[in-house]
Amino acid sequence: MLSTLKNRMYLSDISFFINRKDKRTIRDWCGKNHLHVYKDSTGEFVMKAEFELTYNMPLIKNLKQKHGDDWMDYYEAYISGELYKILDLNTNLNKTQTGYIPKGNLTTKIFGGSVK
Repeated sequence: MLSTLKNRMYLSDISFFINRKDKRTIRDWCGKNHLHVYKDSTGEFVMKAEFELTYNMPLIKNLKQKHGDDWMDYYEAYISGELYKILDLNTNLNKTQTGYIPKGNLTTKIFGGSVK
């Protein structure tokens, strides 16, 4: 019983995260984001894990689009607050990517490199 109480997030707690004060607007936000609101004698609540997933969905979609299969590493760095790890991930990504290498004399002069 006690573990279920820890997994709950009451609507008053959600109001801080989504910047809404009225319970009706919080319920509407939950409905629009497909987050089920439960009700019992203690009040209205959602499951904490479901809320965190719903709340972080824009970030997850952005990371998936930006980093492809490596999105989970970036997400874990965001969630744990260890953003310095993202710098390490970015340097590894930059090492594997190749940039534009000019082939002609004119483009070499414009984009860098020396003409021999």
